[in-house]
Amino acid sequence: MSEISVSQWHLSEELQLLTEFGYSDLDMPYQSVGVRSNKDIREPETHSDVRVLEVIATCLTTGKPGDVVAAAFDKRGNIRLVLAKNGDVGSTDYTATRTFISDLMIANDWIDLLPFLVNHSKTNIDKRISGLHRSITDIRSTLEKAATEYTFESMEKEFPRSDDYRDIMYVGKDIPTVARVLSDLIQECINASDFAVDEDQQSFMKYVRLVNVAGILRDSRFLSELISDPNRANWERIQDTVKLKRRLGKVCQYTRIRQLIEKVQRLPDVPFEWVEESFADTGEGEFKFCMDPMEAVGRVLHRQLTPKEIHEVAERFPSLSSNWMGRRFYPRIHAELRIILHFSPPLLSESLRQLPLRGSEQLPIGCSKRSCLCCVLWIDAFNGRTGMSWMTSGSHGKPYANWALPGTAGEQIGAALRGVDGQVVKGINTRLKDMLAWLNVKGGPKRISDERASSGSESDTSEHTGEMRRARLRAILVGDYAAIPRPKEQA
Repeated sequence: MSEISVSQWHLSEELQLLTEFGYSDLDMPYQSVGVRSNKDIREPETHSDVRVLEVIATCLTTGKPGDVVAAAFDKRGNIRLVLAKNGDVGSTDYTATRTFISDLMIANDWIDLLPFLVNHSKTNIDKRISGLHRSITDIRSTLEKAATEYTFESMEKEFPRSDDYRDIMYVGKDIPTVARVLSDLIQECINASDFAVDEDQQSFMKYVRLVNVAGILRDSRFLSELISDPNRANWERIQDTVKLKRRLGKVCQYTRIRQLIEKVQRLPDVPFEWVEESFADTGEGEFKFCMDPMEAVGRVLHRQLTPKEIHEVAERFPSLSSNWMGRRFYPRIHAELRIILHFSPPLLSESLRQLPLRGSEQLPIGCSKRSCLCCVLWIDAFNGRTGMSWMTSGSHGKPYANWALPGTAGEQIGAALRGVDGQVVKGINTRLKDMLAWLNVKGGPKRISDERASSGSESDTSEHTGEMRRARLRAILVGDYAAIPRPKEQA
């Protein structure tokens, strides 16, 4: 087994142990380079670009396991869209991209992209809908109790931009109280999220209605106040509300296609390419975990575990052995790193003297899923050694055993990069050692939900609606099928 294969094998085992222990960097007291959202440090152009790029990546992913897409703009000369994914690129990716761009060119609003989205990204859309349904169903009684203790403001302050919804929802009825509107929004969100999308107009209409009510609830003052509650006794309620708001945001993310429509129609014929470079001597391949997870733990600690320690770990994590035994894993270089490996050689070779200047220029990458722990560690080490400023929108801080070391793919860019992989290996090893030490003195950690992984949870409170879009939405809310696009005909 080659040196990098051994490094990859041990790294993946350590990543799997962290996963089994429910680890996320966001929950630990490190000066972590990873944050859920780095919105506060983005330059205006970076913020605009990364939001558009995230929408592109989200629209082009199917949502199937391992299908993560990343996107970046090449602004050297005429603008160009560069795409990458964790897995192999195929003809279907090119076909989907061409169809997507073609549909954007003739669209008036995000709703016009529904035939493409449901055809290409049904799995992803359904995951977001079902995630919202679980979250709001679980937290419903908590929200209702909190509402009885809450001091409501005016309708406009509690539910901004909800006029159309209220006009249609309560037409011919008495003017509702603010508390009644909140209760109805929660109930309608539960009802409207109990379905899976299909390629027909009725399904499209259901989804538009869900997005409308989810957006109003997401932007409500009530949820914002619950999240900002300083009372630590309400910590669990705060966390559940944060999760709900994040899932509301995921369902609403496709409305950002409006910004993309404007950009594409201003810059027609934007070329695109998929990164298809194949790299030798990387950590990619097929591996198998050692037979006993305690062997991997002992390797990290450089000693054998005592029977008492083995019993304590097994008791705290009873599924560890069954999840581990005989498991195979297939590490791949993640999409955002493929973008960096594709771009960086020409960027660095153009003018090495300008590296300090380049370091002040943020280079955004949009991803269909928040960056993992290893990607953030690798990008941070890469930026530190090159003076560049690559960045995604944020991280969920979680480890993935299928993350592959770029190896010589990165080293070929320059001798200074030979230690980048080592920084990741060291960072993961340190975290696992600290986690093991922490487990020996405290109770087991709280499991971290994998549902935090998707991009698109930042609130979009844009005023950019326009009268035509409002009129169309109102028509959809009252059941006018003429306002809904027809599904694509099957080839």
